[in-house]
Amino acid sequence: MAQWLALSDRATPLEAAVGLPLLAKATLVLEFELPLEGAAILIDYKTDTDWPRALSVFVDEQAGVVILHRQADRLLRHVLPGPLGLSSNGVARISFGWNGPAKSWTLSLEQPGQGEGRRTRGRDCMPMLMEDILSICDGTHETRRHRSVLWFGVMDGATLPDRAPWVGLQTPIDTPYGPCPAGKLRPGDMLLTEDGDYAVLLSRTLMDLPSRGSFSPVVLRAPYFGAESDILVSADQLVAISGDEVEYLFGEDTVLTEARNLTDGRAALMDLRRALTSCVALDIGVPRLIQAEDCRLLTHTNGRSTAQTFAPHTVIQGYETIPLLDMLGRTGGRSVA
Repeated sequence: MAQWLALSDRATPLEAAVGLPLLAKATLVLEFELPLEGAAILIDYKTDTDWPRALSVFVDEQAGVVILHRQADRLLRHVLPGPLGLSSNGVARISFGWNGPAKSWTLSLEQPGQGEGRRTRGRDCMPMLMEDILSICDGTHETRRHRSVLWFGVMDGATLPDRAPWVGLQTPIDTPYGPCPAGKLRPGDMLLTEDGDYAVLLSRTLMDLPSRGSFSPVVLRAPYFGAESDILVSADQLVAISGDEVEYLFGEDTVLTEARNLTDGRAALMDLRRALTSCVALDIGVPRLIQAEDCRLLTHTNGRSTAQTFAPHTVIQGYETIPLLDMLGRTGGRSVA
């Protein structure tokens, strides 16, 4: 399973990269906002030491995506030819992978949610120093970043690390001793469930993740979701909704939906305030709803698909949530928890 090694706006390596001086095989992932106004240099890094190094990421609708990588007197040019077919809005993602031992590289461009995108590959590449990666992330030396860049990072695999629904570290999770910040929970702690009993926390996964572009989290605002304070969750976190409106539309007293489907500009908002978020995924075995004050969140087990498969209530999709939000809005902004 791939792991993040470094992320933008963080000057230190992530746990998987501690002590690594050189990345002989890795992938740079970068997301940027559309539309681009003409050609753009998304990242431009150089250092004028005794051994000069540089890395530039260039995008143009007609010319394509170009990666320029220099070490001393050696300059390599990796190209994904245009035209690129970029949309007039949304997010685009560039992935540049290098494999020093195999002397190969890959370069791809995709727009999340709009198909597979485009991809090319070639021979001859150079490894990258961890020092350079961290300098690019931190913006040190002569590093320039285009205003459209949302975030970027380096991982040790060819595909994005598995994504797990998560909650913010300060999310108040109900325990026998009262609310406890999710980041302070430990395996063995007891968590209050929807049924009124307690489940044992089997494991927790602390993570630092990008929080812009396709990774943007959601703020569930108080008091709409039964909490006294705002709750930060991943966009794919399943949230329980109950009430007369739910029973009217779906014939059940409770349904689940992803947090992204609840964003209405008032009760739930996409959170674009930071490039990096520290968060935690909680595992109590079979997914169950746990209480965050009066907001009910489904726990994580081995990825979103497993959680949805064993969800205790029907999971509704985005298009099904629209009429529900409309009805809730007409009832004076009551809590949807």
